[in-house]
Amino acid sequence: MSIRVCPNCGIEVPQIANLCKSCFHDFKAVVAKGRSPLFPIVLLALGCAIVSAAAFGYIQDQNKTSKISIDSETQSMVFTTRYATRTEADRVYFKDIASVEYISNTRPRPFQVDVVTSRGDRFVYKQADQPLDVQARKLAELTGRPLIERDESGASKPDGLK
Repeated sequence: MSIRVCPNCGIEVPQIANLCKSCFHDFKAVVAKGRSPLFPIVLLALGCAIVSAAAFGYIQDQNKTSKISIDSETQSMVFTTRYATRTEADRVYFKDIASVEYISNTRPRPFQVDVVTSRGDRFVYKQADQPLDVQARKLAELTGRPLIERDESGASKPDGLK
């Protein structure tokens, strides 16, 4: 007679028995395999890596300086942004500017002057805590483009309208 060991209690039971005589373990029942803890650990590590990369990218982009140069000889403006790891520059010709926008009640600063190109690109010319209407008017005159005043709600009005 052949014998097997009960996986539940460890007692030897005859091979032909369907149940353990001690703990009544059912030998015909399918034993569910336990999950490996490796998948949740890998998933957690991947999530941490993604969050860390996003945080690092955000911090890198916050550490930047901007400079704007107006070149009257070439009739263009150069927007230069220096990040911790790279420098980006965009040249906008006066002929490509659709309008100059003076925006009030914006965040993080309450006043902002933007240059909007005919392709729809938007470049921040200046942000400040005090009104920038004079600077916006001068920039519009220099570029020969219309000045549009907007408030935070998105309502716009052409230059000269109150």
